[in-house]
Amino acid sequence: MSTTKLKVIGGRIGIANAFARMPFRFGVVTMEAAASATLELEVFVDGKPVLGYASDLLAYKWFDKRPEKTPADNVADLLWVVEEALAVARNLPEGSLFTLWRQLDEEVDRRAVAAGFNRLGASFGVSMVERATIDALGRATGQSFFDMVRGNAFGIDGGAVFPELAGMSPASILAEKPLERIGLRHTVGLVDPIEAGDIASADRLDDGLPETLADYIEQDDLSYLKIKIAGDPTSDMARLERIAGLMDRIGRAFALTLDGNEQYSRLEEFAALMDAIRGNPALDRFYDAILFIEQPLERSVALSAPLDPRALKTIGKPLLIDEADGWTSAYHEATALGYHGVSHKNCKGVIRSLLNAMLAETRNRQTGPGVYFQSAEDLTCLPVVSLQADLAVVAALGITHVERNGHHYFHGLEHLPAREAEAALAAHPDLYRREGSSIVTAINGGALDIASLQVPGMGFACLPDLGQRTRAADWTFDSLNKSDAGHAGTGD
Repeated sequence: MSTTKLKVIGGRIGIANAFARMPFRFGVVTMEAAASATLELEVFVDGKPVLGYASDLLAYKWFDKRPEKTPADNVADLLWVVEEALAVARNLPEGSLFTLWRQLDEEVDRRAVAAGFNRLGASFGVSMVERATIDALGRATGQSFFDMVRGNAFGIDGGAVFPELAGMSPASILAEKPLERIGLRHTVGLVDPIEAGDIASADRLDDGLPETLADYIEQDDLSYLKIKIAGDPTSDMARLERIAGLMDRIGRAFALTLDGNEQYSRLEEFAALMDAIRGNPALDRFYDAILFIEQPLERSVALSAPLDPRALKTIGKPLLIDEADGWTSAYHEATALGYHGVSHKNCKGVIRSLLNAMLAETRNRQTGPGVYFQSAEDLTCLPVVSLQADLAVVAALGITHVERNGHHYFHGLEHLPAREAEAALAAHPDLYRREGSSIVTAINGGALDIASLQVPGMGFACLPDLGQRTRAADWTFDSLNKSDAGHAGTGD
């Protein structure tokens, strides 16, 4: 058990705008620009001051999908909850990281619900402070994320949260060493062009990166795809048939996941779509390639009752929770209702993901390996801090493929100041490469090479410069409309 004591002193948030190279539609919103928030946190580690960092897009219409909330409202709420988490953390007494996290998690969850926000949004505020604190701890002690988990530098006591985890060490869920290579599961968004004919010649980007799904499969040698579903049976079937036809023509083996995006209020409605897929001979290979289904049910009903066994039999693939994983015990509750999987996303919490991995392991000791599982999903993690911190956790958890879409919807590292992009390439030449005048994420044989992430902290050796970002108090949502503002200093 860790004896390292931490005390959060304070922090500041810097914001920069990232403009998409192509629109990204998920659920009911199409994103063309987003704000990236970076938190710089000062932490006393055994009495010595250290800085730690965390970063994520302020993703509107994901944490809170209520129609009465505008995207600007969503971003304001996310900034508010990070500030609340900072205020709570500053007032906590010195303690182990696990002790601080439990108190922070409970109080921010309470404040968010009382203020009319939601528990998933509360998790985001907690996770930003949690990740920056972990980063500071690693930098102070010279340990990578994997090493910290292996030695339980966080002081995690799983039995204090879930009795069945009593006596279980976080190290028990780790492989002998972290993954050095992870398969890239490419997001196929709802308005993504499938083949060249989907893009008018005048609309082609010609920016040196692939544009269509066919381009990506060919140039990046993809083996994994994540396909989003709109919730309209007619359009979904037509789109899935086109994707399946492309896969059949390529003739290579693929593994797929489907993302329901909370588009259904009843599991029977989603089961009807899956029944149609299973009954369509053109989709036989497509169906066989599906690994799991992500969050088809809207979060307000996803955990309200046990899943209908008849619908589950019709679906024939395991279901996992994503947006419904909004509080620490959500996956524990979900497994009792018929779900098998849960997504890892740093934006929901790192210690939560470690606890969920431990829960899956305890379930599988009774059912057999692989029945309960953790996937790795994306909230458009952009380089450097957000992407690399998430990959460092995925590598430690041993999840062999991860959804990634920042390489697709944004143009490499152009959202960063040039100095930071160059520093990232120098420090992590396995993960990035030059493409013309740009620095982009390097995809080799459909995978990401990430051995260089085993550095002190949360997986990134080069640090962000908050002087190149806008103070949260000075930033406005309207600035996202200024796509001609240039890229320098506009990102992570």
